[in-house]
Amino acid sequence: MKIGILGGTFNPIHNGHLYIAAEAYRQLGLDTVWIMPDGIPPHKGLESNVTRFERIEMCEAAVKSIPYMKVSDTEIRSDGRSYSYLTLTRLKEMHPDDELFFIIGEDSLDMFSSWVHPEIIAKAVTLAVAVRHDDDVVRDTLSMCSQLKAQFGARIELLETEYMDISSSEIRDLLSGGIYPGSLGKLKLSLPAPVLKYIADHRLYGCMKGKKMSPKEDIKPSDFPKIKQDIEKKLEKKLKPSRYTHTIGVAYTAASLAMAHGYPMDVAFIAGLLHDCAKYMSPDELLDFCQKKKIDITTAEKRSPQLLHAKAGAYLAKHEYGIEDEEILNAITVHTTGMPGMSLLDEILFTADYIEPNRDKAKRLTEIRQAAFKNFHLAIQMILSDTIDYLKETGKDIDETTYRTYEYYKEQ
Repeated sequence: MKIGILGGTFNPIHNGHLYIAAEAYRQLGLDTVWIMPDGIPPHKGLESNVTRFERIEMCEAAVKSIPYMKVSDTEIRSDGRSYSYLTLTRLKEMHPDDELFFIIGEDSLDMFSSWVHPEIIAKAVTLAVAVRHDDDVVRDTLSMCSQLKAQFGARIELLETEYMDISSSEIRDLLSGGIYPGSLGKLKLSLPAPVLKYIADHRLYGCMKGKKMSPKEDIKPSDFPKIKQDIEKKLEKKLKPSRYTHTIGVAYTAASLAMAHGYPMDVAFIAGLLHDCAKYMSPDELLDFCQKKKIDITTAEKRSPQLLHAKAGAYLAKHEYGIEDEEILNAITVHTTGMPGMSLLDEILFTADYIEPNRDKAKRLTEIRQAAFKNFHLAIQMILSDTIDYLKETGKDIDETTYRTYEYYKEQ
């Protein structure tokens, strides 16, 4: 079998990477191409706070629909520095009868002799070098190939490729300014759609900058304790002790789920704190409040006004607690019924509300708690299924959105 291996930090993986991988597959007649993210690359640090797990998940999202590509976790699962000679030697030992092609750019070829043990790499693999269609570049690359063949006995194949004006550092800079109409066009051209969605869902690279949590300023880590303390003080005065205890439980559970699923912990915590901020109102008061504020009310909510605490809570979070982050406000809005295609924060808050430590009545609670940290969508499906069963058994109204949400997650 002929296997292509494209390594890199992939921080993030972009269409330029996929183009080179596809050209190697086509021009060399490869059977498969492995995308192999670095664990800790020896030559450069990893900019941003993106973890290795997020980088490999972005790679998996990028190649999911490409049948001849797969993601290799060979380097990601190691905690040491990622040296190509070690990785490629190990892969050759694991696949002695296969032909391995290590896919690099012409700039990497120029630096090849300075790599750690280039002679070992040359014995283990054939170098597949992506060369821009430019006479000067091709001439220089051919000269370098001759040198490396003479020096290391390297086997080298050249890939004729077009220049693509895409770089991970420029993408990170673009994302740090926020995903706005002005930047969205360039991002869509540079990133596979599933990768852009993953970045937005997990708020990576500062892409939510400008979507302020409060009207005063973007939240910095140093701001979080004071914001948290102020909200807790207000809530403790408004809510019954049992409701306040539940609220704190949801906030910490949401933060735990955020850590497990790669979402900003402080944002999830604030959403958890405010999810029941309207629960001090009675059902009649909630109905009256929503009517006065011109908040949309469904038929099910008219029959069961207590459901309106979610929509009223989102309104209060914005107008009384100063929260402007649309993700937080939407998560509060849908935390009782759910909705098809929830965002990651929506899913975190919806689940945290059900499994927080003070809950003890629901069936399968222990199993759902375990699933929430292992198979998130399964946990959500179980919550919805059990919720619908409970509402049917007790004769309570079921919002149509809950049915649709259950069907959506069952399909997932």
